[in-house]
Amino acid sequence: MKKVIYFFSGTGNSLRAARIIADELKDTEIVNVRNDPSGYSAEDAEVIGFVCPVYEWDIPGRMKAFISELNVNPNAYIFMVATYIAIHGKAFETVADILSSKGAHLSYSRAVRCVASQCIAYPPFPPEKIMIPLMEKSMRKTAREICERKHRKYPHMSIITRKLFPKMMVPYLNVEHEYDKGFYADSRCTGCSTCMKVCPTKNITMENSRPVWNRKCHGCNACVVYCPSKAIQFKTPEAYVALGTLISKKLGLPEKRKRYHNPYIKARDLID
Repeated sequence: MKKVIYFFSGTGNSLRAARIIADELKDTEIVNVRNDPSGYSAEDAEVIGFVCPVYEWDIPGRMKAFISELNVNPNAYIFMVATYIAIHGKAFETVADILSSKGAHLSYSRAVRCVASQCIAYPPFPPEKIMIPLMEKSMRKTAREICERKHRKYPHMSIITRKLFPKMMVPYLNVEHEYDKGFYADSRCTGCSTCMKVCPTKNITMENSRPVWNRKCHGCNACVVYCPSKAIQFKTPEAYVALGTLISKKLGLPEKRKRYHNPYIKARDLID
């Protein structure tokens, strides 16, 4: 019986969840969605999983594109786990709609609260010593339920969130392609190319041993948190300054701010 989990992960929370589930299921392949979906078909899989974070109250664009292009077995037991901070938005509905167009459906869905990892916008919270044990407990419970083939309806976007989405999230989505204009590498850059290798959208290339961002960024911050020399910095792009929102005004990367990544996930794990 083929079992496969497709994941998108920037700072490691979602990869950690995928690994815990795979360990429970046994003999399960884990696939990074940075790969071409044509080479990782799920047409013959009996268990299919999707694990990813929530960005702007939805799934990352790369995850959406991958699932849209993926061939799946419509009769499979399909699950989705979303790692998030406070609002899961329409993440599950997005995946459910894509699967519906393929004649498939979600059998099990769960949102798992994690440490907030957007260090460009704010320090990590809640405190790791409190949140990480809770994350681990929730992920393991989820893994057991999936292994037992339990069914769980996906959580819909709340009425309030649905009304706020156009005003609060769409403006950010409209300028997302401008986000990586804020990244640059300072003099500490050694040209190791770790940032290029961990990027889940293959957005970074190396030119003259320096990273170049190519406008396919979802703001996952993998390049920032896994840089071994802390050389990657951020200056708010003009498009975000123009938004004039509370969050856009606070974008930045103070030198003393912790660059959080899941403690169980190293750069090598994302590269492999």
